[in-house]
Amino acid sequence: MTTPQSIHRSCPTCEASCGLVLEVDSDRRDILAIKGDAMDARSKGYVCAKSQAFAHIHSDPERLRRPVKRVGDDWVEVDWEEALQAVAGELARVRDTHGKDAIAMYYGNPNGHNFHTQMHTQMLIQMLDTERFFSAGSVDQQPKNLSCDLLYGNPWLFPVPDLARTDFFVCMGGNPLVSQGSLLGAPNAAAYLTDIQARGGQVVVIDPRHTETAQAADRHIFIRPGTDALFLFAWVNELFSRDLVSIGALAERVEGLDELKRLASPFSADAVAAKTGVSAADMRRLVTDFAAAERPVLYGRIGLCTQAFGTLASWLIDLVNLLQGRLDEAGGAMFARPATGQNESTGQVGELLHGRWHSRARGFPEYMGMLPASCMAEELECSGEDAVRAVITLAGNPVLSVPNGKRIDAALENVDFVVALDIYINETTRHADYILPSTTQLEHSNYDFLFSAFAQSNFARYSPQVFPPEAGAKDQSEIILELLARMHGMQAQDLADMLFEGMLGEVLKSPALAQLDADLIRTATADYSGAERLLDIMLRVGPYGDKFDAQSEGLTLARVMASEHGVDLGPLQPNLLPEFLRTEGGRIRLLHPLLRADIARLESSLQEAVPELVLIGRRHIRDMNSWLHNLNNYARGKNRCTLMMHPEDAQDRGIADGEEAIVGSSVGELTVPVEYHAGLMRGVVSLPHGFGHRYSGTRQSVARQQLPGVSANDLVDDQVLDIPSGTSVVNGVPVRVARQPRS
Repeated sequence: MTTPQSIHRSCPTCEASCGLVLEVDSDRRDILAIKGDAMDARSKGYVCAKSQAFAHIHSDPERLRRPVKRVGDDWVEVDWEEALQAVAGELARVRDTHGKDAIAMYYGNPNGHNFHTQMHTQMLIQMLDTERFFSAGSVDQQPKNLSCDLLYGNPWLFPVPDLARTDFFVCMGGNPLVSQGSLLGAPNAAAYLTDIQARGGQVVVIDPRHTETAQAADRHIFIRPGTDALFLFAWVNELFSRDLVSIGALAERVEGLDELKRLASPFSADAVAAKTGVSAADMRRLVTDFAAAERPVLYGRIGLCTQAFGTLASWLIDLVNLLQGRLDEAGGAMFARPATGQNESTGQVGELLHGRWHSRARGFPEYMGMLPASCMAEELECSGEDAVRAVITLAGNPVLSVPNGKRIDAALENVDFVVALDIYINETTRHADYILPSTTQLEHSNYDFLFSAFAQSNFARYSPQVFPPEAGAKDQSEIILELLARMHGMQAQDLADMLFEGMLGEVLKSPALAQLDADLIRTATADYSGAERLLDIMLRVGPYGDKFDAQSEGLTLARVMASEHGVDLGPLQPNLLPEFLRTEGGRIRLLHPLLRADIARLESSLQEAVPELVLIGRRHIRDMNSWLHNLNNYARGKNRCTLMMHPEDAQDRGIADGEEAIVGSSVGELTVPVEYHAGLMRGVVSLPHGFGHRYSGTRQSVARQQLPGVSANDLVDDQVLDIPSGTSVVNGVPVRVARQPRS
């Protein structure tokens, strides 16, 4: 009998990155148990329902383990050599015959949970060099990227609410008790909120729904979906008109304050009340209480990003904190210092990567090298010289995750060649000619590279491989390198060496590291390969690193690997922003032409009529977009894909609780059961994201049979975007609801 082995790693399912202990039978490649790591400095043994998910994905019999090729309406397993040669050959043919932009690529959210892929993505993007690059980020997060870019010169420099020290936490557009964070990286978010209240503080939630977080709060304020920017600008107006602006230590770095005051003047609490649904009295009380608190902080998340003024709302969140002296201060909105140094300025001024090219069909500008995902369908529909001939999807399912997914579904039918790097035949990959599956999280190592930049404390944690890959299985980074190498007549190892030497060159450009010797770094990291070798460099030259033995107690990958509970690098520290700024002259740019133009659009919206009904999304603790829906353990229980309605709104339309109704928008119509929910603001209905598993030709029987649901994105107009960022407007969509006719 095999003795179970204990393996420590972090959970790869969401950005909380909770510490886990896995009890493993290595001989049978079986996970016996997953529990929280009580010794983890951050999560202290906490886990949520999603912690079991990656073990179930690993054992899912419908997960692909070998490459498959479409033959008619069926799928046939092929070996890696055949698959890679065929895919690389066809992609190279399309590029050489029709140009680089005849290849389109979609990059999905799961890639953010695989540091091997993250380390190789930029090479993939650069070598494909296509302007038809789409990402899930343009559906939910890019307004925050852009607002931080405009303010600080770095699209990834996100302020994090310091939950451990605040005494007045205001949450807008987020539900951290379900998401476990989202730009606040908080394992056991409920405990943080309880601790705020235990030390005499308050929690205030501003949301169209009485969410799980609102239930735990001291105060809940209803707000009409899509009006958060109006509410926040009124807050700014109140600060100026009541002489409550007190920036503090950052005052000398701020530019544009007088103009901001002028631009805020039309947005009084009285002027916006009818649109937002928040009375002027309630709004002013909140401003007063926030200003009176010793350590308040304002936090906003996805609900703010996914609306018509998502960039302005995201920008205004930071402005309120800044104007109240709560930016870069303990208990306020702070900045992490990740071990890999991605927040460091390196003395370089950041370039705004916006509008360098435009979409063919609508002329929408790129941002950070990406076109809006909402433009994907129309770009795939382009004909003639601008036609897309090949599509690559990387761990993404845009048919379900992008507005008007039915249009994308139809467009994929007419593309000459589709390849998917994915482990499932899902609603999108069913269109592929080849599917190239990667290893699972249990079969490759991981490092919390991305999410350490949004965490409640600074940490470093390496997650070892649990099982060796099955014979012939490949990590996604290997697949990427193999495809690129074959497309360019090279060897995969040559590309890996290029990537290493490229990072080495960037390191040696830094004045602070100029004394380092390239050969020394090559020799010192030679025990590692691939992503681990790159990670070792990043850790060693990062803010806590050993600088290749110059600081004897500093971090190395070996030291992080040896710390099975992770390395605690201490709490968030104040006064880091001056060091992290990448703007010209190290200034916080309050205003930018992109923002000025959108402020005028926001002011015009005050004259627009309020829709009778609007749609919002919601999340569930057992869901992660569409990822977990093919797992029996996560499909149990009552139907989660319901249209939540306030009982009075439903009764006004003659709809009983549990009865099916027809919900329609300007672009689509769905039939879905209604669930009475008195915690919704009147005039608001809610559908969850990630459902719609009703397409034929998939191989996800659990999802299709037990959790089919409907796709809320089928109601979203792909022509309606947040103008500056190009992000889809999925929050506050005007809809109509009627009772399903009885037969």
